[in-house]
Parts: sequence; structure tokens; C-alpha cells
Amino acid sequence: MTRKTPTEIGAEVTTRLTALVTGGAGFIGSHLVDRLLEAGYRVVCIDNFILGRKEHLQAAQENPDFTLEEFDLLDLARLHGLFSAEKIDIVFHLAANSDIREGTGSTDRDLRLTFMTTYNVLECMRRHGVKRILFTSTPAIFGEHDEALHENTPAHPESLYGASKLSAEAFIMAFSGLYGMQAWICRLSNIVGARSTHGIILDLLEKLKVNADELEVLGDGTQTKPYMYVHEIVEALLFIRANSDERLNVFNIGPRDTATVAEIAEMVLEMAGKGQRIAYTGGSRGWKGDVPFYSYQPSKLEALGWPRPMSSREAVRTAIARIIESR
Repeated sequence: MTRKTPTEIGAEVTTRLTALVTGGAGFIGSHLVDRLLEAGYRVVCIDNFILGRKEHLQAAQENPDFTLEEFDLLDLARLHGLFSAEKIDIVFHLAANSDIREGTGSTDRDLRLTFMTTYNVLECMRRHGVKRILFTSTPAIFGEHDEALHENTPAHPESLYGASKLSAEAFIMAFSGLYGMQAWICRLSNIVGARSTHGIILDLLEKLKVNADELEVLGDGTQTKPYMYVHEIVEALLFIRANSDERLNVFNIGPRDTATVAEIAEMVLEMAGKGQRIAYTGGSRGWKGDVPFYSYQPSKLEALGWPRPMSSREAVRTAIARIIESR
């Protein structure tokens, strides 16, 4: 099989396919919208703007092949109306509660914003005969493991966010088998870059603005995870969609290496600080439900022909620079 490179993917869009992107005004979603339009898709975006921002879609809204629908995916009747009005060829389902800490404080937040939104999308797909869905999941479904994570690592979520994503994965798998849908489930590593609405880099930069003496860092700084730049993750999603053609396609996406929270804090201070010292709050976890360590074994994605991305440290450094530039 000849693998399609990310730059070749747009060539296959010869009949103006329509992609529905949920959460399309968000961090990853807005970059995906831009890339799909560049590839020749007609794009319909749904966002309720809880975390998404209209300025992320500024370029997209100048494109005649882009439509923005502002409503909540929990409004099933409105969602059915959209599916009735549009001939949707594929759904890129990114909408979810992406703030793990917020989900810990409100026990129904992930149930509603991650699981029920997924169910509503699947039910509308079933009723309206839409057969393809790409879903962005998370390593939080796995919980803590000593070994690098692969696609068949046992799942033991330790946060409601991880549990809701795992439940959504299970429903997608069941709908795929029962109703003849093709699905791509992509478990993204920690994503960084311009347009981010939350996350460690933004948190640290905001703290620098309010404290001239110290930079507070949650945990003890040893938390260790892989980080990937947003443009690379979007290209990986489209690469998997173009080159993996099973009924059910499951991939972990991320670099093999990792970066520690301490390293990220030091880079933030180096690039944006004014001599502040680092003050760690202590403990191995940044917050309740946090998985302090994980790494990926992306051999399945590499076997598909995807080149290795920049390192975690390179991705973080690039993201800090882009976020500072955008302010």
C-alpha cells in the first residue's frame, strides 16, 4: 500500500467532502478546521464557546467553504436539525471537557460534556446514515502504568475525564459494529502550541504575570509526560485518516520521549521570566486525578509510515515562543 503524506491528503478530496468538526473553535479543533479547508473539504463547525474562541476561526470565516454553528451538542434536537440540513461525509469529534481538574470538582461535567456529547453525535450519525467518525481520546483512559503505553495497554482511568473518554470509546466501538460505521480513535499525548486555552504553559505564564518573586509549580516537578506540537498532531490525525482503513482504527499519537514539569518551568522562566525562583507545592501529582507519569510507544503509528515528530522539549519550547508572540 502506498502511504499518503500529509501534503498529499488534500488531493483525494475531489468531490467537496463535508466534514463536521465538533469543538472546532477550540485549541486543536481550530487548527484542524484550517487544515481541512486547506485540504479542500467543506467544513461545518459546531462550538458552544465555553472554551473555544471566535478569534481562532478568523481565517476560516473568510472561506466560503466554512460554516459556523454556535450551539451546544447537548441540544439533541438542534443537532438532528443540522444533520438533516447538511450532507455530512465524516465527523471529526473533538468537543469534550478538556480541563481534567474542573471535572474533578464537578462530577457530572465529564458525563455531560464528554460522554453525552459523544452519544448525541453517534445517535445523529446513526439516524442520518453518516458512516465515518474520527474521535480524539486521551492517555488518561490508561491510568498509571510503569511501562510505555501501547494501544492494548489495560485501561484503568483515575479521573472522571479518563473514564468518560473510555466510555465514549466503548460506545463508538459498539456503534461501529452495530451500525456499520468506520471509526478512528486517536489517543493524543499532551498538546501544546498557539491558541491553547489552558494547560501547563498558559498556567505558568499567567502566574509569572501576578508574582514577581516566584513561580508556583503544582507537585514536585518530577511529573513526566510526552508533549507534541499542535500542528504535528493535526497532520498525524489526517495521516491516520488517509492511511488506516479498517472498520475500527485505534492509535496512540505522541513522541517516544518525555519532558518533566520542572524542565517546562525552567524553559518558561528562561523565555519569559524576570528572575523568579520556582516554588513547588510538593507531592508527586499536580492535582487529584492527575497521572504523574506516562510515556508512549507509538510503534503502530510509526509502522503506518508516520515520521517521528519533534522531541517533547522542542515542542514545549516552540509552543512557549508561539504563545508569547501571540500575546
